[in-house]
Amino acid sequence: MNKRNNKQKIAIIGPYPPPYGGISVHIQRLKAQLERSGYECVVYELGRQGNKSLPKENIIRVKNTKRWLLKYFFFAKESVIHFHNPDWRMRVIMGLMGLLGKKTVISIHGESLNDSLKEGSWLRKQIIKFTLRHTSFIVALNHQIEELVLSLGVKPERIAVIPSFIPPTVREEEIAEIPQEVWNFIDSHSPVISANAFKISFYNNQDLYGIDMCIDLCANLKRYYPKIGFVFCLPDIGDYEYFNKMKQRIAEKGIENNFLFITKQYQFYPILMKSDVFVRPTNTDGYGVSIAEAIYFKVPAVASDVCPRPVGTILFKSRDVNDFTLKVKNVLDNYQEHKKGMEEVELEDNFEKIMKVYQMLS
Repeated sequence: MNKRNNKQKIAIIGPYPPPYGGISVHIQRLKAQLERSGYECVVYELGRQGNKSLPKENIIRVKNTKRWLLKYFFFAKESVIHFHNPDWRMRVIMGLMGLLGKKTVISIHGESLNDSLKEGSWLRKQIIKFTLRHTSFIVALNHQIEELVLSLGVKPERIAVIPSFIPPTVREEEIAEIPQEVWNFIDSHSPVISANAFKISFYNNQDLYGIDMCIDLCANLKRYYPKIGFVFCLPDIGDYEYFNKMKQRIAEKGIENNFLFITKQYQFYPILMKSDVFVRPTNTDGYGVSIAEAIYFKVPAVASDVCPRPVGTILFKSRDVNDFTLKVKNVLDNYQEHKKGMEEVELEDNFEKIMKVYQMLS
């Protein structure tokens, strides 16, 4: 990629791996691409423990968020501030910084904005509307989010739909970090299905990432594919009580030798590259970066119909395990046909779109 002769410094506020989640991986790749393109980039992680700063990577871990925000509000020096945190109060601060003339970009992931509006008072809604209108630019992950933002009075020229997927750079050292027992499991099973989650979470009192559905899917498919293997990457368990219930569910269904949890911090794409199918049975979502990643690696992807998905995704009815099983079985039964169809799918360059936003604001 050609270096660009510019002096822009970009601030990105949001999570940075580890742990590996959709937003943190997006920020990691965005930062790397910006630096390869000649930009200076610093990431601020709010509320993170550990080293305050890692100067070699330009990662600043902020422990006292309130104190830091008060100072940053008045003295931010970066050319563009790109905000990814779902907290509505912090989004309000970004909007107010826009009123002061700062170049602020807010990326809205998932249902965070919709939830803030539904759960808040009339006054909160008015504050959110006012500050979003004064944010320099809004990045929506899908058209549903775009429509919601437009309904709040944000001008169309100040919003764009830019999905969060940025292709990974395949690194041998990241592949080598995966334990040999994981590769042994993958090599000894066929077909191999993979899924991932940031950590165990619930939405509307249901398993947000559908771990329970993945277990049921594996059990259902074992009748047709006795050597099936399912790899579920869960870098942060979170709810150990529910995790133990899921392990018990695996035992009850007799698939202990077919279902593998990976609960350490590793990049997901090396496992995805070795998978036959990727699944994402979430009951709420904004896009699904891992789906786009699967499609990028020409791995068929089956996902719930809770939001707009990347082109090429095979959809099933959310929380319907029968439809889920039917769609995945169809892929496996007609695998070469689905693989051939993947060759015709091309993903857009989302990094270039984000960079054009920065250039427009500078």
